[in-house]
Amino acid sequence: MDADLQTPRVAGQHARSQARTLALRALALGCFALLALLVALAGLRGWPLVAVELAVIAAIVVASRVIEPRFDRWLQGAQGEEHVGEILDGLLDQGWYVTHDVSLGRGNIDHVVVGPAGIFAIETKSNRGRISIDRLDQRMLAQSYAEKKLVERVTGLKVQPLLVFSQAWLIGRVPAQRRGVTVLPARMLAWFLSRRRPTLSIEQAHELHQRLALAVGQSVSPMH
Repeated sequence: MDADLQTPRVAGQHARSQARTLALRALALGCFALLALLVALAGLRGWPLVAVELAVIAAIVVASRVIEPRFDRWLQGAQGEEHVGEILDGLLDQGWYVTHDVSLGRGNIDHVVVGPAGIFAIETKSNRGRISIDRLDQRMLAQSYAEKKLVERVTGLKVQPLLVFSQAWLIGRVPAQRRGVTVLPARMLAWFLSRRRPTLSIEQAHELHQRLALAVGQSVSPMH
C-alpha cells in the first residue's frame, strides 16, 4: 500500500473539523475578553478603561453573532453526514462500498457509494423542519449535479446524484427527480439503493471503489 495514502475518512470529518476551528476561535475570543477584563479591574481609568470595555464588548458580539451561528451550522451538518454515513456503512453486506468526505479539489463531497446499481454521489443536507419538494433551494440541486460531474471525471463512468435530507420532513412525493438529481429523505436511502436495478457484480463494485479511493488519496477498504 502506498505510504502516502490517508486512512479512509469518516462521515462528517470535514464538517467537524470546521466546527472545532470555530470553537477554538470562540475560546480565544473568550480568553481575550477575560484578560482584558482583568486588566481593567487592575486599575485602569478614563479612556484606557473605555477602550478595554469596548474591546470586551466587541469580542462578545463577534463570538455570539458570527462564530456561534456558524459553529451550530457546521456541527449540525456533521451530525447529518454521520447519520447518513451510518446508513451507508450498514449496506456493506449487500455489496455497497462507500467513500466518505471526498475532496476532488473543488469542494467536499459528503459520500460516494459504489454498489450493484452503480455509482452515486451523495450530498447530505441537515436542514430541519418541513421543506417542499417544489420549493427546493436551486443551489442545493446545482451543487449535487456538480458533484456528479466531478466524480464522473475521476471514474470515467456514469454517476447518479442524490440529495439526501437527514432531518427535514419533505413535502411531496419522494423520491423525486429535480434537475437531474434524485431527492429523498435519509430514512428512504437504504430502501432506494436496494431497489435499483443491478448493473455491477460485487467484484466490479469493489474495483470501482478501489479506483475512486486511490484517486482521492485514501487507502482502500477490503472486499467484504
